[in-house]
Amino acid sequence: MNQDGPVSDSNLGAKSGSELVLVSVPIGNQEDLSERAKQTLSGADLIIGEEARVVAPLLKKIGVQKEFLLLNEHTDSAGLQILLSEVFRHNVTVLVCDSGTPGIEDPGRDLVKAVLNRGGKVRSVPGPAALVVALSISGFVTSPFTFGGFLSRDSAERKRQIKDYLRLGHALVFYETPYRYKAVLHDLAEVLRELSEERKIFLGLDLTSEDEIQIRGSAKEVLAKVEELPKKNPVIVISEKQAFPATSIRSKPKHRREKR
Repeated sequence: MNQDGPVSDSNLGAKSGSELVLVSVPIGNQEDLSERAKQTLSGADLIIGEEARVVAPLLKKIGVQKEFLLLNEHTDSAGLQILLSEVFRHNVTVLVCDSGTPGIEDPGRDLVKAVLNRGGKVRSVPGPAALVVALSISGFVTSPFTFGGFLSRDSAERKRQIKDYLRLGHALVFYETPYRYKAVLHDLAEVLRELSEERKIFLGLDLTSEDEIQIRGSAKEVLAKVEELPKKNPVIVISEKQAFPATSIRSKPKHRREKR
């Protein structure tokens, strides 16, 4: 990470044409980085990434030698203001995240909001997004759907959230960490049992990579397969509420009085 230190607010707006460009990066297969993304990164005046261990190899792979700043979960409000000042000191600032499209469930969204609030311009160089990839290959009805981001770390609160989301009745998509997705699936299965509700589950791990893993089935079926799975980046898709087949709904037989 390279950073020259705080910049006073007086420098804000120093570049009247300043813009923040959100560049999508691969979620698994590094060949998915678009030519436009490469050109935008190459032509940027400033690059802001999430983690140095991800940004540095990305830039090296495409032959870009530029200094970059970091914006991640450890960036406090003062650090965000420094980055905001830097955006307005440069013509073109590129924002990337560790995986997929920046601004979706990552600290980049705070910078986007701050730039817009200052009257700055925000553009996108679109590309991979894990939630879209997972939805498209899930095999579920995807319209409408709700993206819930990350669920709570606390199991009790997480179950409450899951119940609230399930009430919507349509497809749901969640991100999770490699270290917590199994616990989330256990909580989901418990909630579904409690509600006596059937849903299909799609679990995608390291999607688009050569060793991606896809699992589909009921919560019970998915749980039976996940215990031995490695820690990989997961996306969880829950199907729309399953309608009971008409044959399963039987009316009570009417008793006729016998004529005497």
